[in-house]
Amino acid sequence: MSNQKPVIIAGAGVTGLSAAMHLAKMGAPNVVVVRGPKIPSSSASPGLLTGGQRDNFTRVATAHQADFAKIIWQFGDRAFDLTTSWARDQGTPMATCRRLRLIATPEELTEASAAVREMSAAGIPSKLLTGNDLAASPWGKALGPRIMGVQDDGERGGWIDSEILLKKLLAAVHEIPSITITDGTVESISGYASAELIVGIKSPTTQLAGENLKKIQASAIVAACHLAIGDLIPSLKSALVSSADQWLTIAGPLDGSAPQSPWNRPGIAWSAFHNHEWGASQTDGRLLLGGGRILRKWAGFEATEAKVEAKISNYILDQTKKSFPHWLAASPPSAESAGLDCHPCDELPIVGPMYGEGRILVATGFMGQGLTLGFYSGFCLAKLLMTGHCDELPRRLWPERLRSLQDQE
Repeated sequence: MSNQKPVIIAGAGVTGLSAAMHLAKMGAPNVVVVRGPKIPSSSASPGLLTGGQRDNFTRVATAHQADFAKIIWQFGDRAFDLTTSWARDQGTPMATCRRLRLIATPEELTEASAAVREMSAAGIPSKLLTGNDLAASPWGKALGPRIMGVQDDGERGGWIDSEILLKKLLAAVHEIPSITITDGTVESISGYASAELIVGIKSPTTQLAGENLKKIQASAIVAACHLAIGDLIPSLKSALVSSADQWLTIAGPLDGSAPQSPWNRPGIAWSAFHNHEWGASQTDGRLLLGGGRILRKWAGFEATEAKVEAKISNYILDQTKKSFPHWLAASPPSAESAGLDCHPCDELPIVGPMYGEGRILVATGFMGQGLTLGFYSGFCLAKLLMTGHCDELPRRLWPERLRSLQDQE
């Protein structure tokens, strides 16, 4: 191991391990990954893969202008391509197919029509099926009467076994001599904008020795520890909003007509009601179904924990049956899960160096796209650290856009 000051990675989820792996591949001589005691959120992820953005193009364009909506959409597409390519090369159980948006209200139909027009003008493939075109299509024949249209965003959907993806990443990192994985938590960062950047790490070793923190002089730190970033970097705390979501898996719900329905092909990712309903077809005939945040207090936002609630599971199943009557989910869910996600206050991921301190880099706020955006963000931060620039990372995602929040504390 090199005696050079290490790059510290806070967090051993997909984002942190991707950053460590790409740093080492780009020549970083000393990388230390600090693995916390909790199961990484990416390991417990439902495994949904999507390109572009979870919200429709019009919502992003309205909030952040059409030109930037195109840029952030392309960022999501590159993330999808890099993540799925690496995972496929590693033999990770996964399937990719289409990204489809179900339209169940006149308001959504108006928005989808505008989104397809704007995406076409931006050179982003998307098409809308409605009326007779939908009824005559293979997609439409399997849908219930509540569905008025389908927006097809192309080959940008998928499902992946997130637990195995994380294991593959961990195995890849273990094979690299310049990377060390240590158990503990990053508790403090000091020396901001000074010559020495000091990272305080609490580990089982320091606790046994009666020490408070082990302090390491670092060349840089990558904060990839999800919602805990707000505690580590207080100036970002007010920008990060937690949200709770729930999902379940149905084993073998398909009836005898399953082979005739394109919705049964593995790797289709779909959503409805602005992601309050979502799901994917897995590789073994099972279905991933999620959503129901509207049944939670404040629609799940600012939740401090995520619990599985029976009423939400029932809602997910009932809504799915209305959309897909050919899926006969007679058996109970084989698994039910809930988790916390992170939504920045302006609904854009936070990826890049802290304002005024390029040695502290942050990646969080992926809003349901953590597997794809997290993996790609790890690559982008590694390139930024090792070369001083990363053209693939939009400058608008950097934390500097949030610097005014510090003045309000």
